[in-house]
Order: sequence, then C-alpha cells, then structure tokens
Amino acid sequence: MLKKNIKIDRQSMELISLFNNISGAIIKDCLIFETPDDKDDQKSEIIIFLVKKEDIGKAIGKAGEHVKDLTIKLQKKIDVIPFSDNLQTFIQFILNTAKNSIKIQNIEIKESKNQKKTVIISVRPQDRGKAIGKDGSMIRKIKTLVIRHYEVDNVIINTHNTV
Repeated sequence: MLKKNIKIDRQSMELISLFNNISGAIIKDCLIFETPDDKDDQKSEIIIFLVKKEDIGKAIGKAGEHVKDLTIKLQKKIDVIPFSDNLQTFIQFILNTAKNSIKIQNIEIKESKNQKKTVIISVRPQDRGKAIGKDGSMIRKIKTLVIRHYEVDNVIINTHNTV
C-alpha cells in the first residue's frame, strides 16, 4: 500500500536539510503547497514537512521554537505532520493540523473494476467544511499527501450523514 519511489526535488531537499539542521528531527518528505490566504484572495504557500512520528516533538521544539525559527527564516507558514505507515492514522494526523481537529468517523478504500483505489473519508456533518477547507484546500492537501505516499488514486470526503 505504501509507495516506494517518492521523488524529492532540489528545493525540497534544501528545505529538509535546513529543518533537519534546526531541529535534529528525521524529515521524511517536504512539499510546498499553495493555499488560499485568509486575509485576501491571494494564494500563499505552506511548506509541509512529514516527520518521523517519534521525532515530532523534536521537530516542533519547545513551545514551537523550531517551527517559529523556520517561519521567520523562510517567511512562509510551516505545517509539521507526523508520518504513519498506517493510512488511517496518517489521514488523522493531516486533519489534526487543522485549527480545530476534525474527527474521522470512517475511512474506507474502494477499488473500482479498473484497479483504481479511492479513499473515502467520512467526517461528522459539523466537520465537513473544515475537512474540505477554504476553496477545497484541506482536501487537496490530504489528496496530495496520500497519493504521494500510498498506492491510492483518489481521496474524497464523504458528505453524507452517517450516524
């Protein structure tokens, strides 16, 4: 289920190296992700670091000092997400980086006749908006990370009431 060949570009390698030097944490991946800015209709970039789960405290630092240092240095928002080999746990980690964490009710993987795998994430009705994000930014982030690290073709948020 996990993908083996993840290509990391030069810019991401430099960011991983910088964050590793600041924090000493083991960084598994780095992505630059565009998201709508809250202040106006501009796009802003978020740098997403996937960190070995055991190193998450080391990566963030006391009172978030490592993330603050990097934010100031790079002038960009930083997301630090623990990585998990378990798809369900990984998706929960991604959703927990949202301002208020989103409770997942269920995750199922459906395989179509043409071998395409779709991950369907069911959330509580009140979490639907947060799980999708402004202009779909949260679901795009989940989809990008999951497709990059797992043998999956699509990710959708189930917006039906399942209780």
